[in-house]
Amino acid sequence: MPTYVVFTKLRPEARKNIDKNPDRLPEIDAQVRRLGGKITHQYATLGEYDFVTFIEAADNAAIASIGAEISTIGTIKHTTLPAIEMDRFEKLLKMQPYRTEPHRWQTALWARAVRRAGRYWVTGRHVKRYCRPFTIEGTENLREHRGAAIVIANHSSHFDTPAVLSALPERIRGKIVVAAAADKFYGSRKKRTWWYSLFHSTFPVARGGGTKQLEYPLSLFKRGWSILIYPEGGRSKGAVQKFKHGVAIMAMQAGVPVIPVYIEGLRNVMPKGQREPRPAAVTARIGAPVWLRGVASVPEGTALLENAMRELAGMPPHRAAAPEQEMAMAPAGGN
Repeated sequence: MPTYVVFTKLRPEARKNIDKNPDRLPEIDAQVRRLGGKITHQYATLGEYDFVTFIEAADNAAIASIGAEISTIGTIKHTTLPAIEMDRFEKLLKMQPYRTEPHRWQTALWARAVRRAGRYWVTGRHVKRYCRPFTIEGTENLREHRGAAIVIANHSSHFDTPAVLSALPERIRGKIVVAAAADKFYGSRKKRTWWYSLFHSTFPVARGGGTKQLEYPLSLFKRGWSILIYPEGGRSKGAVQKFKHGVAIMAMQAGVPVIPVYIEGLRNVMPKGQREPRPAAVTARIGAPVWLRGVASVPEGTALLENAMRELAGMPPHRAAAPEQEMAMAPAGGN
């Protein structure tokens, strides 16, 4: 798992609390483990920060939740930095730079009009040509939905995004952006990165970009926009793979529902490793919006979302974690 370095500075009252309750630090260690992380090393330091902690975590979203938990000991601030092994860092130095800042004009009225006018030629005709027949089930689950949402889908093919967007009603499809890997779609050698932002409605997400990656999505939710994310983290070989915690964290912070969409058949249209699509039957099943209000922990929220997707796929649910293994999510804090 990726390693992160967390620098922590305590408030004066926090130091007194640790003196009175020295078991508080081991409690933090246990809570980090419950969130799927692991503290590998921890040092008390002299200088600007009081502690330096090395943590292994699944991804940026997971370390953000862990950072919020660390703040409960009474931090003035904490700074989290991703640590990169030297051999991988040398490879990164050889990579071409890529854009990490979204094209914020993509939500402007003129961009929405251009995107809608060009939708058929950019994506619609390809869905019509290769998804034959294209069956959409569960649209009745969205009749009462209005406003922002996180749309999640299983990820089996590069054809997923056009199919998912085509399955959504216009009131959602007209105000949705798609999270896309910055190094793949927004590299400096790609002269038309604006094309993806305009016609495919994507925005760049940098690997290892930290909690700053949440700023743009959270600002969009406040303006009634939705976001399409693939919570498995990459293209899967099976029906539904284990979900990352990022979607649950974002939904709990933003207070928006999550709409699951299961796409079946796209592995036959464009399987991994194949560049040219071929016609095949495709079915999109839309589930009812899932709210995470009142959910006690991030792992519990992730389990709810994954089970909603598994139900659409006709798979048995994963058993949720036992109550004593769960941990209440701490309020967001720190820098």
